Amino acid sequence: MNQPIDIRDQAHLSGSEVKNLNFIKASKALVFRKYYRSGLRSHIFEVLLARDVLKETQGEISDGIRMFPRARPIKMFRILRNRFKNKEAIFQEIKKYNILLKFLGPDLIALSEEFLADYTGMGKNQILLCGLQEYVEGQILDPWRLFGDHSLTELFVSMPQKNMANHQRWVEKAKKNVEIFVQGIRRMITLTGYIPDLAGIGNLILTPGGDLKLVDINNIVELNTKDTISLDDKGYPSCDVSIEVLSILEREVLQQDITLEEDPLYRFFLAPKRRERVKKIEREFYANL
Repeated sequence: MNQPIDIRDQAHLSGSEVKNLNFIKASKALVFRKYYRSGLRSHIFEVLLARDVLKETQGEISDGIRMFPRARPIKMFRILRNRFKNKEAIFQEIKKYNILLKFLGPDLIALSEEFLADYTGMGKNQILLCGLQEYVEGQILDPWRLFGDHSLTELFVSMPQKNMANHQRWVEKAKKNVEIFVQGIRRMITLTGYIPDLAGIGNLILTPGGDLKLVDINNIVELNTKDTISLDDKGYPSCDVSIEVLSILEREVLQQDITLEEDPLYRFFLAPKRRERVKKIEREFYANL
């Protein structure tokens, strides 16, 4: 007999356990597989077609050779770990996602169908926030490894099945999408006072077509222009660090000159003494993981 699962306390929820959740309908056509990039805020699973998983594990004959093509997700299934006090708190979380969608649009974020689930596995009803999210294939745009505009070229070269004849066209398209993304984030900051988490490795993906996608859509924090450094719900200074990432995109990818004196946003958040305090908080955060 299956034991009940506390979905929000369970750190390593497997695909088979997901199928046992009361709000997941059993299906022979689909397979849930734990995604290797699951983070602090969500359990994340690949939603795969069972027939594709069969090809991956047993192989298929192509031109006389047995190949084992990796199953490609049709969706990403997220279950947030957050313990929401009430439905209003969940609706506020969904509202933040809609703000993100408004300012970045469907071309710059991994679209998600957000929904509530009534989980009854622990003998009492719990409301969970879940999402069926677009799967984005591509290479991670790691802001901490961007050193000049040639970084985009290196990402292109690392793409599978690349066409070197389209190299420069891809780089220019990717750079343009980064510019549109930065402008959208800037507008969002100015008009709403919110910024999404840009700091996590894997949060930004560049696709084989040169598109840029933000895939972490569930950590949107409010800017705090006071001397205190705001921490998100996990104790990370995501606001300050995300603004630093924004500056890296402008400086390293868009090759823009950034002067703290001329930009009020950067003058405040990237002031040397403040950055020292932020780095100290970061070190303590990672030491306590």
